[in-house]
Amino acid sequence: MRPADALPDAVLMESCALCGVTGAPLTDEDVIPQWALRAFDVQAPVTIQIREEGGSPQQVGRRRNLKLVLEGGLCQQCNNVRLSQLENKVKPILAPMAAKCTPTSIDARSQRLLATWAVKTAFLVELALRQQYPGARPVEGYAASPPEMAWLFAELAPPPRSLVWLACWDCQRESPFRYGPSAAPLVSADGMPVAGHFATFTLGFVAFQVFTVDFVAADEHGAGQWNLRPPRFLAPTLTRIWPQDDLRPRDMAWPQQAFAKGDLDVLGSWGGALRRR
Repeated sequence: MRPADALPDAVLMESCALCGVTGAPLTDEDVIPQWALRAFDVQAPVTIQIREEGGSPQQVGRRRNLKLVLEGGLCQQCNNVRLSQLENKVKPILAPMAAKCTPTSIDARSQRLLATWAVKTAFLVELALRQQYPGARPVEGYAASPPEMAWLFAELAPPPRSLVWLACWDCQRESPFRYGPSAAPLVSADGMPVAGHFATFTLGFVAFQVFTVDFVAADEHGAGQWNLRPPRFLAPTLTRIWPQDDLRPRDMAWPQQAFAKGDLDVLGSWGGALRRR
């Protein structure tokens, strides 16, 4: 990891994106982990496409490879200790699934780790895209609030009100990473809008969907719960791994029925159900 003082001033962040500390040296964070870059070994130029729910793909840039970095984004403690610990625990579970579609039985502990990793990745992908391609998207995704980041740092767990689903996508190794954000507003008791974040992203054969919201603001305004259940037709293909049922934690078998290469939009939009909320 490079220290942030080696970067041009234009890309420096004022504080650590995760814990919020100021005044400490900030380092680069590989948003797509190094093990994934090695596993997929994408050598050809990569087109960065972002698809907001319900919209057409938007090309925001081209890169020489799949590497995506949040430059000068995290302090040493967050990058090289907290997130490194998480990555080391997640890699043995996720790497065979993502790179080889290896059938896996995922217990409650592993589901928690994968859910935490998915939330972290969704947060940092959005920040990296804003930094690397400023102004390239008509509509940007959701930037996580300080309470969400602080909770993730302190607990290494998804913040309160978070929801995470896991699916399988037949990537055919052609497009190992895709990301699509969507607005996810919550209805509140006092009428104040509470913005949420619903993101779909893939890493190889694994697809994640993540919902998060500023839980402090949601509680303050009496916001309701986001939809816990996707449409019924997605039940064979999409499994919620967070939050867990503390009374009956259950193992899950992955992969479920895979989404075909051309059906990723069905997953990302819940078959159009998100637009009807």
